[in-house]
Amino acid sequence: MSTPPPSADVRQIVDQAMQAAHLETEAGNFDQALALYGAVLDLQPGHAGAHHAVAVLAIRAGDAEVAMPHFAAALEADPDQEAHWLAYLDALISARQFSAAAQLLQLGRTHGLQGPVIDDIERQLASSGAPDSAEIDAAAALFAEGRSEEAYEVARALVERFPQHPFGWKLLGGIYHRRGEAQGALHAMAMSARFDDDDLETLNNLGTLLMRANRLDEAENVLRRVIARQPGNVDTLNQLAITLSEQGNLSEGYATATAVLALDPQHENATITLALILQAQGRAAEAVAVYRTLLKRRPENIGARSNMLFCMNEMPGLTPDALFREHLHYGELVERNTSPSLHWDNTPEPERRLRIGFVSGDLRNHAVAAFIEPVFERLGQRPGLALHAYYNHTLNDSVTARLRGHLPHWRDITELDDDALARLVRADGIDILIDLSGHTSFNRLPAFARRLAPLQASWIGYPGTTGLAAMDYYLAERKFLPRGQYDHLFTEKLVQLPLSLPFHPVTTAPDVGPLPALANGYVTFGSFNRLSKFNREVIGAWGALLRALPDARLLMAGMPEQDDHALLRAWLEQEGIAAHRVEFHGRTGMHDYLALHGRVDLCLDTFPYPGGTTTMHAGWMGVPTLTLDAGTVTGRQTACFLEYCGLHHFVAHDVDDFVAKGLAICADLPALAAVRATLRERYALPTSDSRTRIADGIEHTLRLIWRRWCQGLPPTGFEATLPASPADAPPRSA
Repeated sequence: MSTPPPSADVRQIVDQAMQAAHLETEAGNFDQALALYGAVLDLQPGHAGAHHAVAVLAIRAGDAEVAMPHFAAALEADPDQEAHWLAYLDALISARQFSAAAQLLQLGRTHGLQGPVIDDIERQLASSGAPDSAEIDAAAALFAEGRSEEAYEVARALVERFPQHPFGWKLLGGIYHRRGEAQGALHAMAMSARFDDDDLETLNNLGTLLMRANRLDEAENVLRRVIARQPGNVDTLNQLAITLSEQGNLSEGYATATAVLALDPQHENATITLALILQAQGRAAEAVAVYRTLLKRRPENIGARSNMLFCMNEMPGLTPDALFREHLHYGELVERNTSPSLHWDNTPEPERRLRIGFVSGDLRNHAVAAFIEPVFERLGQRPGLALHAYYNHTLNDSVTARLRGHLPHWRDITELDDDALARLVRADGIDILIDLSGHTSFNRLPAFARRLAPLQASWIGYPGTTGLAAMDYYLAERKFLPRGQYDHLFTEKLVQLPLSLPFHPVTTAPDVGPLPALANGYVTFGSFNRLSKFNREVIGAWGALLRALPDARLLMAGMPEQDDHALLRAWLEQEGIAAHRVEFHGRTGMHDYLALHGRVDLCLDTFPYPGGTTTMHAGWMGVPTLTLDAGTVTGRQTACFLEYCGLHHFVAHDVDDFVAKGLAICADLPALAAVRATLRERYALPTSDSRTRIADGIEHTLRLIWRRWCQGLPPTGFEATLPASPADAPPRSA
């Protein structure tokens, strides 16, 4: 007796649950996703998509035993989906169940399964044998000598002749990695491990590639397999520490990095890993101390020094001038041994088509991409500009794919050293090269120190100077860095753009609800900032507020899922704040994240590094943020937004002022409710026209600085204004 089709109501519930499960999977919330898929299978046991998704998640977790029956069920429910055949075959081959895979492939052929991919699988299952040792040695020598093209041809021939032998796949993986082709490298290395899971070097490579692809659960499983056989393998242990911290398991990541340094106190990468984990735990001062110890030993480690600068933005007690001096020191060290280009072939024609390059590791699902995508979308169509992207990350997601579609020229540069990058930029004839990273991860500032293009600028990615004399301009929003107030904290000349990049709210965000305190009878403070922004002084200020309002509660969301927040709990306990007054929430999907704001009356900001996008999301949900502007460039982020919204009384200038303003706000709940009801209306929402005008302003600004270069004039700070006609005036000097 066949199962009756589900009712329309059940189908609607199933569709909604599947959509929610996909969102949770994309957000990395696999437990929530599995629960939703399980609910779908309770309602509709033969749902092919749910079975397939559960199987894929099980494979990610390294549990092939759980995955196999779900792959089989998905295939039985929908045998017309080629993806179900391929996934099941791949899982069987990975589990070395070659006989079962061959039988499944034969069955698939009877169902019409065909094509080049199927032919490759058939060859893998049918082939046997191995290359002789001389052939292996010769191929390995080509790779070691850097003769990558020759090695590639040999590797391709090997995997075609001996598709079940691991060496050809391993060699191919190394070549793809050297080329910066992350997906190819990952696939090839996984194939090598499939046919020889005793090769620890291959497994270590595979674990690292999985980590870089953000497939963290799989990476952890592979790396632990290596460590089980080589407990003292410090490089693999370090990769595991990084993977654990990326998963949000900061406590175990810290313990693992510490274990590496116990085995090898001079291990440079593990020292950096430890510092990064300390920063992520909100222990910025300790992280900076670790960096300084390393830099005494290895002052030439520019990457560690750049990491330290970013960390110092989160360290309380540093004056703006002291922070600037640290950035200057970085620039001096980098440029001391760098010979910048003194001549370019760029034609100094002020009105010709400009070649603009953007260098970033954040052209993916990242806050920077959210701001730059509308710019790329508009500028990529301008006849006066030719846009080039230089992408410095191996992760390619749906956002990356969209951004690629906006730009006619795209270069993956992860595996290029500075010499190769310099040659590429020069060959592309870039006129203005723009850094979108500053001192954040995956930056290429040492390459900028060489002066890769006639004009160089920094924008969006980092709220502060690069410290490089070779960086000509810093592009700023005039509300963020008012003219004349912050120029002395930059090596670059500040250029105020004509219009601000707008915030793009989530279109499916819940409606703004009433002020919770009016019904609760007490105030609920909230925080949605990342853990690294917290420090003892922040918790001290919050503690003073909570002590003065003994009925108030604190909701802290976006916390690392696998961490116990022991340090935060200890700090709150030291402030006399009972545990029952504080609620911790892990990371969640966007809709649930925004919905949590419905329980919050007032957000409390971190300092000296305040919120950015989190502040804007909170405001869209009607929740203002109490912030402390510490006078640094970084500290301007939330204050700038509040000032724009006319909420100057939510901006404090020291800890006492922070507590006093917080108490005053909470003493007038009707006024806070009025702010909540109107805060969305204060946003300047993007429209097609405003996006075009913003692009006009950016293009105009780039044209102005190019004209100065063509005239032989040095960079200068100025306020760019959109001209009423093409005959615009030259910029005013700073």
